[in-house]
Amino acid sequence: MDPENSVNSTLEFQGKLNDTTNMRGYILIWLGQLVSILGSGIVQFAIIWWLTDKTGSSFVLALATFVGLVPMVIIGPFSGVLADRWNRKKIMLTTDFLQAIATIGLITLFWMNIVEVWHVLVLIAIRGSFQAFQMPASISIVPQMVPKTQISRINGLGQIFNNFIFILSPILGAIILEFYSISIVLWIDVFTFFVAVFTLILVTIPPVIKKSVEGLDTKAPSFKAQFFETFEYLKSHGWLPLILGFTIGNILINPLFSMLPLFIKEIHLGGALELAFIVGTFQVGSLVGSFLIAVRNFVPKVSTIVTFVFISFLGLLTISLSPVGVFEVMAVGALVIGFSIAFIDVGIISLLQIHIPPEIQGRIFSVTFTLVKSILPIALLVIGGAAEFTGLKIIYIICPLLGLLLVFYLVFIAKVSSLDKRLAESASMSQA
Repeated sequence: MDPENSVNSTLEFQGKLNDTTNMRGYILIWLGQLVSILGSGIVQFAIIWWLTDKTGSSFVLALATFVGLVPMVIIGPFSGVLADRWNRKKIMLTTDFLQAIATIGLITLFWMNIVEVWHVLVLIAIRGSFQAFQMPASISIVPQMVPKTQISRINGLGQIFNNFIFILSPILGAIILEFYSISIVLWIDVFTFFVAVFTLILVTIPPVIKKSVEGLDTKAPSFKAQFFETFEYLKSHGWLPLILGFTIGNILINPLFSMLPLFIKEIHLGGALELAFIVGTFQVGSLVGSFLIAVRNFVPKVSTIVTFVFISFLGLLTISLSPVGVFEVMAVGALVIGFSIAFIDVGIISLLQIHIPPEIQGRIFSVTFTLVKSILPIALLVIGGAAEFTGLKIIYIICPLLGLLLVFYLVFIAKVSSLDKRLAESASMSQA
């Protein structure tokens, strides 16, 4: 037997064995995180309902959203750099543990019957701060543990379960609150956090091997240098137009979904059942899209993502132009949007996980998410204010038309599809 072939066969077998072990380890971590997300969703519903019942103030509810979002916007870019410099498993363990401790502190205040609204708002801000550290670390471990050929499938499965959790958590929260006080409900958060911690402890996450990355000094740069180099990397490697396009697309779609209850009530003379019908149809579209991604193991490409962006804005235009009171037409638009967004979200995340070097993924993801989260509140205010001035119907037509112009710009001016060729060439060179 040829000794060289024997060595190659052994190395290939060892590589497949490591891939299988790492994949199983990631699935265990993923299950623990899903349990934690479900617990957080139940508790989030309970907290918002307590604030509603306690204050009856729309300002307080808006403030609760604001204080949860602001820490993620401020800390996000810096936490991504730390996720690349520090041990990602330790970051996840620490943030889960500290969130549990913060929740226990709030439980104590409820138990002593001295809790105030500002205590709850502080807890929401603390949770947002820890999540700013958790997010880049948890997303960046995926390519460390999951083979590149399976990343889209894993992300598709994750989206399926996240959709189910999004639907289930308020239902479970409402049912549990019927029988137990909020101080008892909060213990669910603590328990599920420790489930996530336990699964993390059981698994060994392979270390990131620090390699040279074109345009970046990954070995011994200052914190400041790593932070600003992130933007230069995205620009020089052709990612920036795609990420900015994704951000603008979110700005044009998300505010319209925030105003959907008013659109259905004022423009289409509908009620809560019609709103639930449209939102439910959107969720069905998202679930179907996520299921197809997981089953077919969708291979993400920039051209495919941009195509689904185009389709999603056509779906939004369908909702905008639907005849008054014809909710079946609106449902078709919502179904198309949900289906398309599943491919867009999974596609972009998977593209970055597959093609961005693992040693810089933390800061890349934190910058991407910070761009979206920082601009979105401003967009909500601007588009909401514009709707008051021009009328809701006009805004619902203008936004999808601007979205179609965005697609035209991405395809014919920014030529983002050329990134596919660059990524294919880079992948073939790395394999060689």
